Amino acid sequence: MLKELRVANLALVEDLALSFGPGLTMITGETGAGKSLIAGALGLLAGGRADKGQIREGEETAVVEAVFDLLDRPAARAAFADAGLRVGADGLLIMRRELKREGRGRVLINGLLSSLSIFERLGPLLLSIQSQDHQRLLTRPGFARDFLDRMLDLGAERERVAAALDHFRTLEKELADRLAEQSFAQEQLEMWEYQHQEISAARLSLQEEEELAERLAFGRNARSLLEGLEVGRQDLLAGEPNARQLLARTLAALEPLAGSSPRLEEILTMVRDAEALVTEAGGELRRFGDSVDVDPARLDELEERQQLYTQLQRKYGRGVSELLALEEKLATRIGRQKQSTSDIDTLRREVERARQELAAAAWELRRKRSRGASRVAARAQDKIRPLALPDLGLEFRVLPQLDDKGEALVERRRCRIRNHGADTVSLYARTNTGESWNPVGDVASGGEKSRIFLGLSVLETGHQAQPLQLFDEIDAGLGMDNAVPVARLLAELAAGGQVLCITHLPTVAAHGRDHLKVTKQVTGGRTSVLVRRLDGEDRIEELARLLGGESGTGGDRAAQRAYARQLLREA
Repeated sequence: MLKELRVANLALVEDLALSFGPGLTMITGETGAGKSLIAGALGLLAGGRADKGQIREGEETAVVEAVFDLLDRPAARAAFADAGLRVGADGLLIMRRELKREGRGRVLINGLLSSLSIFERLGPLLLSIQSQDHQRLLTRPGFARDFLDRMLDLGAERERVAAALDHFRTLEKELADRLAEQSFAQEQLEMWEYQHQEISAARLSLQEEEELAERLAFGRNARSLLEGLEVGRQDLLAGEPNARQLLARTLAALEPLAGSSPRLEEILTMVRDAEALVTEAGGELRRFGDSVDVDPARLDELEERQQLYTQLQRKYGRGVSELLALEEKLATRIGRQKQSTSDIDTLRREVERARQELAAAAWELRRKRSRGASRVAARAQDKIRPLALPDLGLEFRVLPQLDDKGEALVERRRCRIRNHGADTVSLYARTNTGESWNPVGDVASGGEKSRIFLGLSVLETGHQAQPLQLFDEIDAGLGMDNAVPVARLLAELAAGGQVLCITHLPTVAAHGRDHLKVTKQVTGGRTSVLVRRLDGEDRIEELARLLGGESGTGGDRAAQRAYARQLLREA
């Protein structure tokens, strides 16, 4: 409930302080007196657009400050607490907005700096302002749907749809991401498998690499040694001719001449010794060669093996340890990719389950909407028909949001599903019996829309607690007689809360619990707006003015005052 409102240096308001009570407060005044300034000031606290031109001429700062009592509004207190703004034990909340001619303005809640976005988000929990063109809300997309859902208490069902939709979209996005990854990875998989097969088939190891180097070094030396030994053995014993043969031929030539000279005997002895040494050396060469263990074929195998190591290291630009790490990495990639295919199949099944859960939640919401729509329409008709609309008919039409690319099948038809469900809800009306049904915006005049909206507001207030509601010229276009039911409905609306009504009709103004009059006053060459609470004769005088105009206009002032008293008695 709004308890206090202070406005300073806003437009024609110099300094204004007002207090408010529960129930219905009427605001009247002459045309151009500034009645709508109160609506404008409250609108700033709801996050309304501000303009430096709103600051009173000659001033640097304009201020709007309001005190709200939220002691009986636990939901509103909880919403502010969720935003980090705790309401005190007394339930009072002070909202303040400052407009500055130079620099940025400020917004404060309970003395603490806040943000305009907080005002925009939480302001509607405190007040609702309906101006002369508020009937456009009737045709705003989502109005009929949201109204119907509130009247049917479908908040929990909508939350289930929203949660199911969020879960479905999360899984759907995850699936899309995984499929994109899989598509890219699939292009790499063949290369990974080839590389892994090539490296793993080589059966590389750091130990083998070292052993190959050692064994090849020895093997290559052994081969050279054997080749040398074989050359020696051939020259000494096995070749044609060889040293032993030559020595034997020498002995055969010299031995017949042995007795001819002692010197020749010495030479023959030397040749015989040489033959024996050659024979012995050749045997040693053979025996030493036999002792050297080297297999040329095995040596060729070792060289081929080392060549494989060299080729792989050159091809991949990595050492053996890095090749082994790459082999493991490739195996992991290949395994993950193959597992990914299995995971994607699982994820597909999860997406389909989530789709079915979403469809079920949307269907349940649709079922309850469809079942309750006629009941809410009938109750609305009963409220609105007394407002000079005796033949009014209303229908809430619940239709599926059909979309070939929608999220799910609801009742075997593919629908687009949003947080509010898979339906469009439209308010249809006919203002006269026998006429065809059409969207309310097409068949109702501005005044009729105002009364329809008022009736819906009263109906909802009786169903759910509402914030402060301010109606600016809700009775525009109505005559005094037709306005009486409107006034009674406003009083009914205010009985469960707090309503401010700016009006020009005395039959409406008479129904207020409180009555404020707005006037303009010129002092020192400056115009200011004043607001005064009316009681007793002052209120009768204001109602008389509304009935017939100012004194001196030719009206019967006494009769007007008498009628004013009658209106107050009958209200």
